[in-house]
Amino acid sequence: MTSTQRNPQPGLIYEYTYTGESYFRATLNADLTVTMVNAQTCRTVEVGVLSSLGTLEMWAKWCFETANGQETYCTLGPVGLRMARKYAEKCGALGRTRAAAFHRQLAGRGVPGTEHYAVCARVLGRGVQSLATLTEDEARKVWASVQSGEVHKPAHAA
Repeated sequence: MTSTQRNPQPGLIYEYTYTGESYFRATLNADLTVTMVNAQTCRTVEVGVLSSLGTLEMWAKWCFETANGQETYCTLGPVGLRMARKYAEKCGALGRTRAAAFHRQLAGRGVPGTEHYAVCARVLGRGVQSLATLTEDEARKVWASVQSGEVHKPAHAA
């Protein structure tokens, strides 16, 4: 039994909207089903079925790409962020535990918690929604910029 089966923590996985032409929303339900809504239909499918079809893996990749700023028309919910973190760990990214430590290190260098993602985005030149999805090289690049003082300027000083 997986941790998801013991405690599913339902919520929005992701929502995709492209200039009103295309819409899709996937939501995890407490009974381990996923409700999918697009412009024409609404259907609910068991997680096991989606997993066996490879759909969950594909969604995890999209969530990861969205968290890394590669997908611009997608909005992640709490479930989508968890999927992105797990996919990132599988792909060699920092992962949750090391991302938490990186948050503490940034705070220790005087970067307010509310600016961690913005600082990473400035250094990396892309959106960042989760430090867990950063690669080792990306984290080192951000850390070097923070240590040198190149990147962090308080918002009111800009």
